[in-house]
Amino acid sequence: MSLRLFDFECANGHVHEALVQPNVRVALCPRCGCKAHRLISPVRSQLDGTSGDFPTAADQWEKRRESHMKKERRNQARHGTYK
Repeated sequence: MSLRLFDFECANGHVHEALVQPNVRVALCPRCGCKAHRLISPVRSQLDGTSGDFPTAADQWEKRRESHMKKERRNQARHGTYK
């Protein structure tokens, strides 16, 4: 098994990180020596801006796309190409 970095908190409120096996749930607090229990880590996620679930990003994408299309149409009219 590979080691992973987890956050632990003891009863005294001390929070620390420890590089442990994924199945380890309790570690000793380096500050006070009490048992520290593993904390649930927040999930890392990235919202898809084009799905509509994240409206601000979808709006930004739409504005950038419209600007790009306008540039392509202008270049085609001037040069006969999509550069």
